[in-house]
Amino acid sequence: MVYEYNMFQNILIATDDSQLIKNAIEYTANCFPDADYHIISVINTSTPSIPITDILMENMRESSRRAIQDGVEILKNMGIEDCKKIIRKGAPSEEIVKYSEDYNIDLIVMGTQSKTGTQIYEIGETCLHVLEHSSIPVLLFDYIVDIKKPKKLLHPTSGTEYSLKAGRIAIKLAEYFDGDVNILSTRGGSETVFTFKKLHEFSEEHNIPYHLRSCAVKPHKEIVNESKKHDLIVASLGRPGLKYKLRKIYPPFAIGKLEREVIVETRNPTLIVED
Repeated sequence: MVYEYNMFQNILIATDDSQLIKNAIEYTANCFPDADYHIISVINTSTPSIPITDILMENMRESSRRAIQDGVEILKNMGIEDCKKIIRKGAPSEEIVKYSEDYNIDLIVMGTQSKTGTQIYEIGETCLHVLEHSSIPVLLFDYIVDIKKPKKLLHPTSGTEYSLKAGRIAIKLAEYFDGDVNILSTRGGSETVFTFKKLHEFSEEHNIPYHLRSCAVKPHKEIVNESKKHDLIVASLGRPGLKYKLRKIYPPFAIGKLEREVIVETRNPTLIVED
């Protein structure tokens, strides 16, 4: 029986009217049909090298209106009649983070904008800034995906105390979707025992089978390979080391090399959770 409670009741979708985001809207609405939806489009006025003329501004406004309207239509087709429509001006990432904080958003949905065709690039600037500055879970899309509820979840984790929140969310989502979670440890050692013990206890509380194993090869390669057998990745930015502890002082420290590699190489929707 599917668990009726959904922790993501207030969802913000950052739209750019791309086919990727249209697919992301449909996927998210299928997974969380009872949530309250907000669709935001930000007119980027933060690039000083491009003069913003009246004609250009009107074109950008029209593009934003069209993007939002397309999102509204997708939600209606999925049985969701009401959603909040937001057009903002400024730096897209800053406006997305600010809105999510001001309106108690539980989940941000966006594209990574990191690939063109089959070529792998870095995470897009807007996506990266949101990951660095938001304390709200972010559901990322890098490819067009099948519209289905995720039954097989993969939770790669360093096992630090910072990653405990992501592990608990993975287990609660498995309960909500009537699925299961495979936990993949990216590092072993006694320092990780406490976190895995807590996750084991939490999985028993929610009647979710507990599957844990350690990476046998390079972590990001194994995570990407394992992701092919799963529907959704639930990962944490939390990791060991001084850099992560200093992320509030220097936000680029918030996301490490492993997380970047996984995000740009996997074809799965990826839910990123800060501690």
